Amino acid sequence: MKKILTPLKVGILAVVTITGTIFALRSVDQSILGGGDTYRVYAILENVLGVAERSRVVMAGIEIGYIESIELEGAKARLNLRIREDVPLYKDATLAKISESLLGDKLIDISPGNDVENPLRDGGQILNIYEEKDFSELFRKLDLITGDIRAVTHSLRDTIGKFDQDDSLGGVMRRMIEISDNVAKLTRDVNGVFERGSRKVEQILDDVAGVTAGTRGRYAEILDNIKEVSADMKVLVGNLNDIVGRGENDWKESVSGVKDTLEKASRTLDNLDSITSKIDRGEGTLGRLVNDDKMISTAEGVLEDAASFTRPLARLKIGIDLRSEYHVRSNAAKNYLALKLMPKSDKYYMIELIDDPRGEVSVVEECQDPDVNPDNCLPENRTKKITVTDDFKWSVQFAKRYYFVGLRFGIIEGTGGLGFNLFFFDDDLEFKVDLFQFGKNEFGISALPRLKAMVMYRPTWLTDHVYLAAGGDDFLNSEVFDYFFGAGIHFTDDDLKAIFTAVGTPSL
Repeated sequence: MKKILTPLKVGILAVVTITGTIFALRSVDQSILGGGDTYRVYAILENVLGVAERSRVVMAGIEIGYIESIELEGAKARLNLRIREDVPLYKDATLAKISESLLGDKLIDISPGNDVENPLRDGGQILNIYEEKDFSELFRKLDLITGDIRAVTHSLRDTIGKFDQDDSLGGVMRRMIEISDNVAKLTRDVNGVFERGSRKVEQILDDVAGVTAGTRGRYAEILDNIKEVSADMKVLVGNLNDIVGRGENDWKESVSGVKDTLEKASRTLDNLDSITSKIDRGEGTLGRLVNDDKMISTAEGVLEDAASFTRPLARLKIGIDLRSEYHVRSNAAKNYLALKLMPKSDKYYMIELIDDPRGEVSVVEECQDPDVNPDNCLPENRTKKITVTDDFKWSVQFAKRYYFVGLRFGIIEGTGGLGFNLFFFDDDLEFKVDLFQFGKNEFGISALPRLKAMVMYRPTWLTDHVYLAAGGDDFLNSEVFDYFFGAGIHFTDDDLKAIFTAVGTPSL
């Protein structure tokens, strides 16, 4: 029965492998011929500095396509884009070229629009374009703004700073100072008039007192009242004089303060004018950077080189996978820790550490005849003692995905190998096949390659990070074949960011 079952397994596996390979190659061939699940649109931009072919096209931060090519159309640039068919665009769609980092790397962001009655067809043009300004244009606008500020300050200085012109604000202030001086002089004259009038009134009353001696008491009382009134008027006039005098000083101090402030503002604007003039003449580091095209080109080249170096690092995503399998026949657990480095969504590099119950195997031959030298022992008297111990193994693989098929090759559990993955139902269901350990197995015996196949299911309706696994190991060698089941957990650097954001990082 075993002789029939083993070839039958091999035949079924070969048929499944060949069918999957043919379907994958057919799908890839359709994509190369221009079909696939994308459609083309294009946009005309003034400047595509910082944008490169094969760059991502995103919507709300999610990748929906890529830049197929960049062409020169007249004096402008034409971007040819590939968009996923499940992402509709409309006639009022908007394309924005925005900065992805401070190093000048640009990103194409698309808003689909709201005109659902007029969808954008294959080969259509996106008309609404938004482009962020670069540093050179910002410097030019800053120079224009500085010129406007300089003109305003000159006008303000001409209006306020010339006190000898009656139609200026300075002339108005000068006239107000003159008016305050005249008011102070008038109060002094009024005070002198009151003093002289008081003396004359006293003389008249003295004369009346001499003539009317019989009524001296009443006139004396009247004189006292008049003196009190005169004294009150003196006090009133003195207070008025003090108020006017203080007002005069306040006016002078206020005008002097305004003049000092305007002079400081004028000196500041003159300094700003001097700085912008030096920049216009190309003096200094900033002036050479703004006016020297060669330096700007060199700086842009350096930034572009730095951006080309950091762009892959910025797009790099990290995935961590922990899985444990229980092998039924060997009654042992096999554990995996995998690190995935994903520079793009369709390819990744995987480094894996395996705790394998079949990790290390030692084979010792013993002679059953104690009277014979072990070197001269006959083969029929020899026995092998095999010891299997748990040990670590490692894998390093490169993977590339084409639609629902992922192809892998590299080192699998310490030996050269290859494999493939099949993805279904939005990657919730995954079939994984590995073929490795060609030639001899870990027991030192010539054997067929080690074939391991498994199915993994991710219940995304329950959780996004946990999955279940089941399968068989070493299908082609029935003596050591084993079947297993287990579970695993998978998370990315975005999950780590969320964890650190929620719980914080420990302080030293």
